[in-house]
Amino acid sequence: MIDYIKGKINYVGEDYVVVENNYIGYKIYTSAYTISDLNGKREDAIVYTQMIVREDDIRLCGFSSRAELKVFDLLRTVKGVGTKVALGILSSIPYIQLINVLMVGDVTSLTRAPGIGKKTAQRIILELKDKVNKADEFGNLEDVDFDNKINIGSDNDEVIEALVSLGYSRIEAKKVLGKIDNSLPIEEMIKKALKLLVK
Repeated sequence: MIDYIKGKINYVGEDYVVVENNYIGYKIYTSAYTISDLNGKREDAIVYTQMIVREDDIRLCGFSSRAELKVFDLLRTVKGVGTKVALGILSSIPYIQLINVLMVGDVTSLTRAPGIGKKTAQRIILELKDKVNKADEFGNLEDVDFDNKINIGSDNDEVIEALVSLGYSRIEAKKVLGKIDNSLPIEEMIKKALKLLVK
């Protein structure tokens, strides 16, 4: 079992990246969120992987954080949600926002993902809502590399823009800012905001 691959990003496709390690290129299917993140780490990237084995196909799927990989694994436990659909969901909804969508039962947001109708969205929420409420089921947000994922600035507007870049609305961002100590460093404000948003 391959836990992770560390190497150079040799190529970026529409739904995959090629990571070169020891002169071998590994084609790894992933989400748009991870592709965006890895574009900034081309020389020394780490991709946490899961090998998917089927009768007619063997492929590697991977993500730039263990948390996103765990969310991917959870999605695949739901009947009717295979590898392709799970990747489609994670490409449409950043995994941090997806956790919040599942917790609050936001069917409408989930149906925006390709191949997800209302019934499937309801089933996903029903089966995963309790699981994502348990932090150890998908990991906490400590392994998110905020410096690389978010352009951190020096005031509240920068925090709002950072949250918007992760898929949250400006209204959500402004509301959660009102619950945070604004004297904290920007990085800490973002972390606390995300923890409040996924509760």
